[in-house]
Amino acid sequence: MPAELTASIQAELARIVGGPHVLTGDATAGFAVDWTGRFQGQAAAVVRPADTEQVAAVLACCTRAGLAVVPQGGNTGLVGGGVPLHGEVVLSLARLTELSPVDLDARQVTASAGVTLARVGATHPDLDLGILIASRDSATVGGAIATNAGGLRVLRYGPMRSQVRGVEAVLSDGTVVSHLSGLVKDNTGYNYPGLLAGSEGTLAVVTRARLQLKTLIYPEGLGERFQVLLQQKNVPQSQLTALNPL
Repeated sequence: MPAELTASIQAELARIVGGPHVLTGDATAGFAVDWTGRFQGQAAAVVRPADTEQVAAVLACCTRAGLAVVPQGGNTGLVGGGVPLHGEVVLSLARLTELSPVDLDARQVTASAGVTLARVGATHPDLDLGILIASRDSATVGGAIATNAGGLRVLRYGPMRSQVRGVEAVLSDGTVVSHLSGLVKDNTGYNYPGLLAGSEGTLAVVTRARLQLKTLIYPEGLGERFQVLLQQKNVPQSQLTALNPL
């Protein structure tokens, strides 16, 4: 069982993130159940930091106090991975919503953990995120990395691990590790994206990621042009293939 959340620790957490962003009692109910309703627990508190520095301070505080922590993104999971089953502190990353402009030369964008996948995909009209899942309007970057999400395009583009070119994360003691260069080939340190993708928050809490974007699969007007070709006879396969920019 995790240690008890004392009034002094709760006050320290409030000093870090602000009083309104430390939830207790009935205010934690929505964070203690998954989307299906099959997995339900209870949270000692829900702490909602706004940036990497606050995440680091919260984790350091909880580690000193012996409090167990469950990181949570958009809470769209279906298997209870983000549910506090034993009275843990929920670390909600929903307020980490910074999104950088697109680097068009690299076709990459840097997004904080609380940014939704849909928002990443909408950063540029000609580009999209390779991950397409039904919950993309509420699923977040941090959660998608932690679970190594796949989706409808996984056979073409790979899972979330394949989209990540750099990552910033916080260890349980508050240490921040950051490598956001965006290089496809980079031997200057540990492969943090490959290590943290699919780790479910057990190794570190992802706070930012540099993501590779893909050329838009279905540009405007593609459906109409495709239908016109289908109505014609003996259309060369090359013309159908040319409709796909990839």
